[in-house]
Amino acid sequence: MTSLRATTRLAAIAVAAAVTLATVVAPIVASAAPTSIGEWLTIAPDAKLMGLATDGNGDLLAFSSSGQLNLFSPAQLSSALAGVPTGTPARRLASISAAGYWISGIAVSRSGTIYFDGGGLPTIWSLGASAHAPTPLDVASNPLTSVSGLALSPDQHSLYVADQQSGVVYRINLATMDATPVFNSPGDSLEQLVLDASGDLYASGLGGNVYEVFASSLANPGSVATVGHGAMVVAHYGERANPNGLAIDASGNLYVSTCSNLAPPFSAISVVTRNAVNEAVARATPATFANGGVVSIADTSAEPQFLCIQPLVVFGGVLYAGDWTNSKIWGLPLSALGGLVNPPPAAPGAVRLRRTASTLSASWDPSAGAEDYTCTLMYGYNVPSTFRETTLSTSCWFGGLAATVSYGLRVTANGQDGSSLGVVDFARPPRMATITCVKGDLERHVTSYGPRCPAGYRIKRSVHVARLN
Repeated sequence: MTSLRATTRLAAIAVAAAVTLATVVAPIVASAAPTSIGEWLTIAPDAKLMGLATDGNGDLLAFSSSGQLNLFSPAQLSSALAGVPTGTPARRLASISAAGYWISGIAVSRSGTIYFDGGGLPTIWSLGASAHAPTPLDVASNPLTSVSGLALSPDQHSLYVADQQSGVVYRINLATMDATPVFNSPGDSLEQLVLDASGDLYASGLGGNVYEVFASSLANPGSVATVGHGAMVVAHYGERANPNGLAIDASGNLYVSTCSNLAPPFSAISVVTRNAVNEAVARATPATFANGGVVSIADTSAEPQFLCIQPLVVFGGVLYAGDWTNSKIWGLPLSALGGLVNPPPAAPGAVRLRRTASTLSASWDPSAGAEDYTCTLMYGYNVPSTFRETTLSTSCWFGGLAATVSYGLRVTANGQDGSSLGVVDFARPPRMATITCVKGDLERHVTSYGPRCPAGYRIKRSVHVARLN
């Protein structure tokens, strides 16, 4: 027992592509109750919570339908998550009387400039870090009809804009103010936008879809992506579920809020995991969610039929969700969703073992959610040896084994968050077999584990002679 060798490594994406796509996600309730962060009914009796965003200082920005832009400080957020909710923002940045009040799209630059939509108008507003009043962006040959979602490019040079009425996403060059269409979803009313770390753009649509526009398409000058051509539908909801709010965490998991007063659960937040997104792209088949999908924000309103979760934002390890109807913000630590966002991987399937006198190898089918695998050599059937191998491949190999000892392998699938689920399979006790091989007049005896004839030889079959009575 002296050697250990890994087989050829497979790319992680090749493993992921072989995982079976789960097409229906059953409702799951989060393990932790949300905490109320803010309550706007004390600001304006008829105000509705419209949009959420964060700046580079850990502050939470929130728009109410009265046109008030409020800021909650990190200290307030920490206190609220500890069980001391607040109804008063740390600061009221501006009262936006120049724009439409139904503002939902907000994007904040690293310099502190806040961009927000015109509340259903063909306008985008800008509020500088030290400004007291917003100014409209002078978009060249303005093609916008009804702005909703906003997202800044990673280099901060461009602003992506979802035009709700036309179903088009435009990229606005903030230096030239030129607007270029980059995605078109005919027949769908686009709502919110979000970018992931790789530069892919996601858009939610009231028609029931969540779209992914690939970074490669966005980087192609003059290209307008459509579904199947530079863009994909990665999640689909019932058309009455109205997917609206959209957020993404550092692991690439998407959070989608739905709001409907037509059927329970009325409002929900689903988690479209990174694996589900990858599978949707690989198979060109979206993950589907029934009745809004995973319920991760508890319904605490007295009239649940009017509860409506719309805006979402993720930062500081917390998912913040805006209750449009009750004018509250709920905070839910992502750690409370650990088993939901990064579920333990499924057990490796169909482990196949091969034993020779001095080697033991295994191969297995990939498991859903696995990032890599651990292969542990066992001896005496149940005693783990010190030889252990972590591999991206779906096979492993151990050599230098003693011919008279029984060995086995434990194959464990490891998930993103360190979770694991293993399968233990043991090789049969070593037992030699002997066969006779022939080649013309030549005859050879082969003794081994699973003996085979050498090349050019064939196994000699026993001849039974019938006895005559």
